[in-house]
Amino acid sequence: MNNTQCSTVSSDVTLAFAFDSGYAECFKVMLASMARNGVLCQNPIVIYTDDEKLARDPIVAAAADKLTVLSGNKKNKLYTLAKYNVKRPERANWNRGTFLKWSIFEKQDTDKLLFLDVDMLVLGSLDGLLSAFPDKPLVTCPQFQKSIRSKNTDEQLLNMLNGDFDNSHKNRINSGMMLVGKELLNDEFFDEITSFASEKVSIHEQGLLSEYFKKNRNMLGMAPSCYNYQDSYLRLANDALYKDILAKISIIHYAGGVKPWLETSKPIASLPSISIWHQHKVLVSKYLV
Repeated sequence: MNNTQCSTVSSDVTLAFAFDSGYAECFKVMLASMARNGVLCQNPIVIYTDDEKLARDPIVAAAADKLTVLSGNKKNKLYTLAKYNVKRPERANWNRGTFLKWSIFEKQDTDKLLFLDVDMLVLGSLDGLLSAFPDKPLVTCPQFQKSIRSKNTDEQLLNMLNGDFDNSHKNRINSGMMLVGKELLNDEFFDEITSFASEKVSIHEQGLLSEYFKKNRNMLGMAPSCYNYQDSYLRLANDALYKDILAKISIIHYAGGVKPWLETSKPIASLPSISIWHQHKVLVSKYLV
């Protein structure tokens, strides 16, 4: 990725992604959004996967400074957690994919690592995220809670954008974006977090992370949701607020069943937050080919 007008430049951050070949195109659109908007364009990229086919994709292989295929003891630990320590075993394949991201907890060549889910777009500067909590080993954003739908929805959506979180959002993290410090980038923390999780059962992987960091709250910085704004909730806003929030989002997250590239998005395909993904898809050939 090359963009001389970078809006976020930091030499000490590794970018990390975890996905299989089914999400390769989404990864490319994500990279195109970063290139288009000048975010961390020159930083090393590491990719974690359990899919050997992923390395055969020429663009993925060219983008990655390191591509690790999960194996051995680490694979066994994460697969075991995905099978036995979540409440929805019928989603076994999805669970295994989400636990892939825990592979980032190992030594990196930089002091910080920024993990991003690939069902995201980077739309603006991340300077505020990188500087938000310099002394916290994990910086993330809340998982949007269903209580937002019940009352004062517009007010709550604006509060999420600005980082004014109520109690229901202070401890439930969304692991789609994690800025990780060197204190957690080692095998010792991987062993600690997987051991902790092995004694619990939660609804999903990020529920287990939330429980760990609730017990270790001094390690966690909760950044404004402009750095991980969930599109399914953005669509609840009135028209004027929807446009205002979208203009201020740095990272939009297409979490849930409605993905811009799937049939599920057709009824709302004309919405700017959906069409903007397709606009960036067109840019893949400009920036990555």
